Amino acid sequence: MSPAARKWIGIWLIAGCAMVFFQVIIGGVTRLTGSGLSITEWKIVLGAIPPLTESKWMEEFGAYQQTPQYKQINQDMTLSEFKFIYFWEYFHRLNARMLLVVFIAGLLYFVYKKWIDKALALRLAFVFLWGVLIASLGWIMVKSGLINQPYVSPVKLSMHLCTALIIFANLVWLTLYVMRDRKEYGIYAPRQKRLAVAVMILLFVQLFLGGILSGMKAGLAYPSWPTMNGQWIPSALSTLPARSWGILYYDPSAYWEQTLIQFLHRCTAYLLIIFIVYFFFQLRKLSPDKVFNTGVKLFPFAVLLQAAIGIITVLHCVGKVPVLWGVLHQAGAMILLANTTFIYYHLSAKK
Repeated sequence: MSPAARKWIGIWLIAGCAMVFFQVIIGGVTRLTGSGLSITEWKIVLGAIPPLTESKWMEEFGAYQQTPQYKQINQDMTLSEFKFIYFWEYFHRLNARMLLVVFIAGLLYFVYKKWIDKALALRLAFVFLWGVLIASLGWIMVKSGLINQPYVSPVKLSMHLCTALIIFANLVWLTLYVMRDRKEYGIYAPRQKRLAVAVMILLFVQLFLGGILSGMKAGLAYPSWPTMNGQWIPSALSTLPARSWGILYYDPSAYWEQTLIQFLHRCTAYLLIIFIVYFFFQLRKLSPDKVFNTGVKLFPFAVLLQAAIGIITVLHCVGKVPVLWGVLHQAGAMILLANTTFIYYHLSAKK
């Protein structure tokens, strides 16, 4: 690949990383403001045009008034309040459409320039197909809150989030693949590579738990740290009954499930911190590459920052989940994921 091809494809991929990053952030705001069910139809093309007249707004508002969320929670909502939640869901979908346009336009141009080789083409095809999966899961998730329940399914929400994070990690990896040739910058370190895989798996377990925790609003159950309302192991786990649907569908009364998810999320966070700090000492002085070493130095900082934001978020979960801190916690997770992907990429060199 020529230097010009690496430069422009790299810029295109970096733009894709940034757009996916902000797509997930917008999705977080949409979720935390209760905006995700405001648009009741999935119009791939016509949905790009928002209501432009008062009659169109009333039509959209009328459709929303037929949903369980409006009937059970937002009966007193005004049109202006509806426009606020509609904006966030519309912005979330619009950015997804823009992502598709940027991806296809860039790909067609680079194919025309004959800059895309077979290996890169296969990886980009995977990104495209994964993007289709994300969009489909997003609509399945929304549908789960439009039929009988006033909320989306926490499990489906978490699946939608994790598929988005997988495509984000893939774009980060592809950016490095294009801009930092592993023949030059890669490191052959099988033991450290296995550790990187273990960190990545543990991180995705934590991200999946975090998605379910968010969907269940489980942070509201224990807005304290380091204990959970004064207990290291909450007694609710052994004294309260489990409700089989508590994780599948949001239920404010499913206290045992909220307790379990928050407890697991905290325990996994502690494991992740210990693992990454240990991994950091295994990576030091492994390579003379300054860029790689910068990523290594940022690794423990990224996980500790994420943990700190998580603690602040849970301490502010009094009565309602704080939108700002919740979104910052999600952004921190993506930064940590990008850092982990960066390290894994460099450790993937073959002997």
